[in-house]
Amino acid sequence: MRQYFTDEEWTMLLQSPMEAVMAVCLADQVDPISFLQELKAGVTIVTEEKTRTGIAGDLTPAVLSAMADIDTLDPLEGEQLILKKQFELLGVIQTLSRPKEARDRAVDHFQQVATLLDNKVTGAQALEFKNWLMSVAQRVAEAQKEGSVMGIGGSRVSNRELEVLNRLATALGVSL
Repeated sequence: MRQYFTDEEWTMLLQSPMEAVMAVCLADQVDPISFLQELKAGVTIVTEEKTRTGIAGDLTPAVLSAMADIDTLDPLEGEQLILKKQFELLGVIQTLSRPKEARDRAVDHFQQVATLLDNKVTGAQALEFKNWLMSVAQRVAEAQKEGSVMGIGGSRVSNRELEVLNRLATALGVSL
């Protein structure tokens, strides 16, 4: 699948899961500890996806394989690699002026991905990748309970996270 994309286009696909993590993690205004826990959960989810088998289609497994290949070039592994990826994502977040900018950036990124896929691969391949991206975003949103006090109450997905998920799905042209 790689041969159908320019280097820039392929990089855009490889960055997509972390764009989803950033958008979802910045959906709510939460305390710093909750934010970092959700960020770690998101990075962990993306890392675990790279080892998942049985994913339908050609494109999504090819992207995951490429992401895993990049990780093998890093001398770090396990928790150290996850921590490094968290710091890299925090570095990107620090360049933004406010959380809305990160959410808008992710939506724009997803719109570009949708256009790219619609022009480069079959409809089935595009849909599989888009649905996989949304499943990652959904899992990130569900990873940290929102609005609870000492673990009591709250919900798996906050209203603001749901709004971000809907915007991302709309950008990709899929339903949530």
